[in-house]
Amino acid sequence: MKKLISLGKAVKDLHQKKVSKSYFLCGNDIFMQDFFIQEFQKINPNTQSYLYYIGYDQQDSIFNELSNLSLFDSSKIIIIKNINRFSNKSKSELIDYLDQAESNNYVILVKNNFDQKNKFIDSILKRSTSIDVRTPFENKMIEWISYFLKLEKISISKEEIKYYVESYGNNIANVINYIRIDFLSNNNSTKDSNRTYYLWHFQDSLSNKMLNQSINIYKSLITNGNSENLILIYLFNLYYYLYNFICFNNNDFHNTFMVNKIIQSRINIYSQKYSQKEIENIILEIKKIDFFSKNTSLNTRNQMLCLISNICTGYYDR
Repeated sequence: MKKLISLGKAVKDLHQKKVSKSYFLCGNDIFMQDFFIQEFQKINPNTQSYLYYIGYDQQDSIFNELSNLSLFDSSKIIIIKNINRFSNKSKSELIDYLDQAESNNYVILVKNNFDQKNKFIDSILKRSTSIDVRTPFENKMIEWISYFLKLEKISISKEEIKYYVESYGNNIANVINYIRIDFLSNNNSTKDSNRTYYLWHFQDSLSNKMLNQSINIYKSLITNGNSENLILIYLFNLYYYLYNFICFNNNDFHNTFMVNKIIQSRINIYSQKYSQKEIENIILEIKKIDFFSKNTSLNTRNQMLCLISNICTGYYDR
């Protein structure tokens, strides 16, 4: 079986312009998966990305996107997650596609379960640059987290990082999430407020990228019985509304009960704080959290706190 390369080597190769047409990310650390994808997108800034989740998106639509040719001969980045849920027919079609030398698209396939091997996975391994994105052991995890924090301009000691790894080290995303929240919002010293907030307050605060206030309002909403799914729906509608306003100057929205008159009146102010690329990435992240909340046992609250900190710190505009 073809040996997987490390994430560090894969990223180094990208920076040296050693680029493959297809990649296979094998391992369950979502933060490391997303880091490679983001690095790949950075070296292809003018290439449109498409993200699909098997079991959530229609398989036919994925292959339609792969086979559609651009009028301007431009390439696409097709990211496909949860590939173990492909049908047998789609598995065969995917292998056939990977054998096509003339394709100018880039394909990034993602599989969380590292140990589950079969003929389909072996076929992908032979045809793709395969990368190990499992959660690293403690020493390597500390090195990676130090690197990620440096990128985000978060300065804490190695002793502190070790404490977070020992306390929350199930995966890198979990550790980074807690560091961000504690460091960026001083959450440990923030006192809870007795004020009652509504969902539009959360939309307004997040649209203005107010980190401390957004976290406090989110926690208040959860405490007062609002479900994670409802909050995600309100967030999706907010950023979908903002996307249409920025891209098409369209402020006509049918779900007005989720984007009320106050939010609509401030949309021009919000739009100045976001780029189109940033909003697209936020919408993709909301979609991903929604998928995982319905199909896995991952802690949705941690993912939401991470989403809030990423939005408010401009993470999705990088």
